[in-house]
Amino acid sequence: MRHGFQLCVLLLALASGRAAEPVSGERNPVAAFRILLAMRSDARMTELAAKPARQREVLTSRLREYDALTPAEREARLRATELHYYLRPLLGAPTAERAVRLAGAPEQFRRQVEERLAAWDKLPAEIQREILANERLLQAMTRPAVANAFPPLPPGLEPKVPDNVAHWHTLDAQQREQLLNNFTHYFRLDERAKTQVVAALPEPKRAEATRTLSEFEQLSAAERAACLTALKQLGQMTQAEQARFYANAELWQKMPESERAAWRKVVVEFPPLPPGAGLPPLPPGLPEPKR
Repeated sequence: MRHGFQLCVLLLALASGRAAEPVSGERNPVAAFRILLAMRSDARMTELAAKPARQREVLTSRLREYDALTPAEREARLRATELHYYLRPLLGAPTAERAVRLAGAPEQFRRQVEERLAAWDKLPAEIQREILANERLLQAMTRPAVANAFPPLPPGLEPKVPDNVAHWHTLDAQQREQLLNNFTHYFRLDERAKTQVVAALPEPKRAEATRTLSEFEQLSAAERAACLTALKQLGQMTQAEQARFYANAELWQKMPESERAAWRKVVVEFPPLPPGAGLPPLPPGLPEPKR
C-alpha cells in the first residue's frame, strides 16, 4: 500500500494547503505537478528546496519516475491521476450533493466521472466499502490502457517466479508456440490417446503433468483458451513487466476473498481508459499513445 500513501502525500504536497475537494477554477495538484515536470533542473531544485523535507522527498521520487517515461506514457498517467482527483471525493458524497461537486470538474473530465459514478452506484455496498478502504483499488478505477501506466513496484517486494513456469521463460517464441499447440491438441484427443501421451513422458515429469492436465480438464474450453492466451502474453512481456505480474500474483494469493471480489468488480465495471477518450487533447507535438 506504499504507493497509495505516497500518492496522498504527493497530492497534499502539491495542494499547498488548499482544500482537498476540487473547486471550480482552482489549479489542482496534477496541474501543479505538470509545471514541475516542465521546469529546467535548476528551477526544479529551487522550487523543491522551499518544500518541507517529506514533501520534497516524495516529489523528487515522483519526478524521477515520470521523467523516465515516454511522453505518451507520462501524459496517460497524469490524465488518470487527474481524473482520480475529481472522482474520488464524489464516491462517498450523498447523491444530492454530487451535482454541485461535479460542477467543479472541468467539462472534459465530466463524462468520464459520470460514467464511473454510474458504475459505482451499481456495486453492492460491501464492495464499495472494500474499495473505499483500499487506495490501490481506488486508483484502478481510473487506470489508463497504456504500457507503464502504473508506478513501479515498491522496493522490497521481490517477485517469485513459480517453478512450474520458470522453464517457460527459457524457451524462444517458436518453442512456446509449439508447446501451446500441443497442449490445445491434447484436449481434443479421446481418453485412450490422452493416457498414451502422458505415459510417454519421462517418469520425473509424469506426475506433475498429470496433476496440471487434471486441473485443466476441469475448465471449460473457453477458460482453457483464456489461460493459454495469458501464458502467451506472459512470454511477450519484458522482464520488468514479468516482475510486476508475478509480484501481483503473489499479492493476489495473500488477499482475503473480500478484497479479491472487489478487484474482480473493479476490473469488470471500470475498464482502462482508452488513450484520450473523453479527455483533453495532448499538448501540441506530443504523440498519442498507441491503441
